[in-house]
Amino acid sequence: TPPPTPTPTPTPTPTPTPTPAPAPAPAPAPAPAPAPAPALAVHSAYIPKPNGYDLEWRLLEADAAKARPVDPKAFGAAPVGNAHGWTHQARLLGSGLYRIELTQGYFYRFSSSNEWKFNLTVYDSAGYQLYAGVGELDRLRPLDDPLAYELLALRDAAVFVKVEASGGATSTLVDLLVETTGASLGGDAPRQIDLATQGQGSAAAQAHAAFFGGAGADRVIGKPRAPNTIFGGTGDDVIELKTAAKTLSRVDGGLARDTLIVGFPSSAARLTRINAYGPYRHLEPNGSKHDAHALSGSPDGAIIIVRSIEQLQFSDRTMEFKDLPGY
Repeated sequence: TPPPTPTPTPTPTPTPTPTPAPAPAPAPAPAPAPAPAPALAVHSAYIPKPNGYDLEWRLLEADAAKARPVDPKAFGAAPVGNAHGWTHQARLLGSGLYRIELTQGYFYRFSSSNEWKFNLTVYDSAGYQLYAGVGELDRLRPLDDPLAYELLALRDAAVFVKVEASGGATSTLVDLLVETTGASLGGDAPRQIDLATQGQGSAAAQAHAAFFGGAGADRVIGKPRAPNTIFGGTGDDVIELKTAAKTLSRVDGGLARDTLIVGFPSSAARLTRINAYGPYRHLEPNGSKHDAHALSGSPDGAIIIVRSIEQLQFSDRTMEFKDLPGY
């Protein structure tokens, strides 16, 4: 009998080495929250060269950040037939600081019926004071009652308006009226416009008028018996302002070559170096040059604050503005 065939010993199956699980990726660090946008602009379209008082009385960033924004829906239709030609208005109640977004080229008026003379303060987007609740230094008295400040918006930007009760007390009765119109916006096509057409009623002839030009060469005739604020834009503009009352006007030709026509002789003209805006504009700028000139000489006592005008046409001759004594 043959011997039995031996059963082969099975080869042991090697135990697989377990693959280690990958380490979990570290969670990404949370992105830092973006810093809030500053409430105040760095530069001012109205006071490009602030003096020491402009800087001292500038609105604080912390206060500007807490200002109450005015909802555009707060504006409704203004009463028809008003002297300035306002088309919309918002009436607000309550003391405090309001933030109001302006549209470039629109004309605005901020007023309050409160009798305390320091009740109303208007700051531009950079926080510089434009109006401090008292009459302009160029005037015998404020031209509007109650307290009021009119402003042609040179940029799409905010203004801050503070209203308060006597002594700075909090009150729900203090009011702020904001009125506006877009009739002052001229556009880029050349325009020939007489600002005497703005407003309605018997008081329209003395109501502040405004015009904001564009790229076209405009010819603008100001109201003789009223304050005027005229911005020419980028065209070669001709601005006629023959005053007939003691008023304070602002004329800014903008870019290009612009001409201002007045109704008095060159021998009567006087120039004073000042800043164009703010309650402290008569003081020397802080370490820099002035940004405007005050032109006087009309027998009615009117003053025209002039910026960016290259040529001045008097009743007797035409001169380069830079050749006037006092420039």
